[in-house]
Amino acid sequence: MSLVEKVLTPPAVRRNAHKAKLLWKRLFFWPLHAARKPRLSNFAGAPRSTLPIVRLRLEFDHGCGGGDSSLSVFNSIKPLTRRSRAVKGARAFAPTPMVIDLREHQGFDDWAKKVSKLTEGKYRRSANKARRLGYVTRTIGIDSYKRSLHALTASKPRRSKGVVVVASILGPPPSVIDTKAPPIPPACPRHWRVDWGAFRDTDDGERLDAYALLMRAGDVVWVQAFIGHGAALTDGVTKLLMFDVMRWLLERRDPAVEGVHYLVHGYAEEGRVGLFDWKRYFAFEPMLLEIGDAHAH
Repeated sequence: MSLVEKVLTPPAVRRNAHKAKLLWKRLFFWPLHAARKPRLSNFAGAPRSTLPIVRLRLEFDHGCGGGDSSLSVFNSIKPLTRRSRAVKGARAFAPTPMVIDLREHQGFDDWAKKVSKLTEGKYRRSANKARRLGYVTRTIGIDSYKRSLHALTASKPRRSKGVVVVASILGPPPSVIDTKAPPIPPACPRHWRVDWGAFRDTDDGERLDAYALLMRAGDVVWVQAFIGHGAALTDGVTKLLMFDVMRWLLERRDPAVEGVHYLVHGYAEEGRVGLFDWKRYFAFEPMLLEIGDAHAH
């Protein structure tokens, strides 16, 4: 509302409009707000006002070839930032990002020990089971398994975030195929998209049973997608994929992961409690995000 509108609008009307707006926010964001307190109670930092504040250093591509990934990361993270909440006037109803500060771990083994402690070894045993069953993980060419990904998504009609309507009812169009193209190293080590897959040999050939899409901009990697085939979930395939992705990030052998400080995977209030527990057991923690002075690459 502009200054002129405020002057011309009677105070009673402004108050009623404010109440109506607040009521709408409470109704619309109620599921998110209701999920927050019991979920954050699992962490010592609750309530949210006492959570650590993370200042991200996003970098925007200017000619290095990673513009799409840096823009996607920015657009995904911006709604979760403290500034965005303040501007929208919805602090009490805003989502709480789930983050791993990779600098807190002295390598993969240190992180894996923390996960084993949180899960009493269950997640590590599950990942080991998947490896014994013959599952292998690797990076794959971007969009090179489109048809398999469609089948993977449709393999379970309901997931943590709700019913998978389109994929479950409609099959992929004939033009959607698996090119099975090999991965290409990122053109820029600080702006990239990397796709991961977990596979197992079947009588019909190799099958994609889990998939992850990661995007980097500056010092943060955003988990854009992480999904497993419904028939393979009990084999531990998604846990195996997560362990191998974290090994890649924390061992720092690939130049593409140098300088990555944070891994962000959605927010605490999204989906059913199983999705939240997945993040919590993999050592994601609730934090508040700010975007620092973004600079060009």
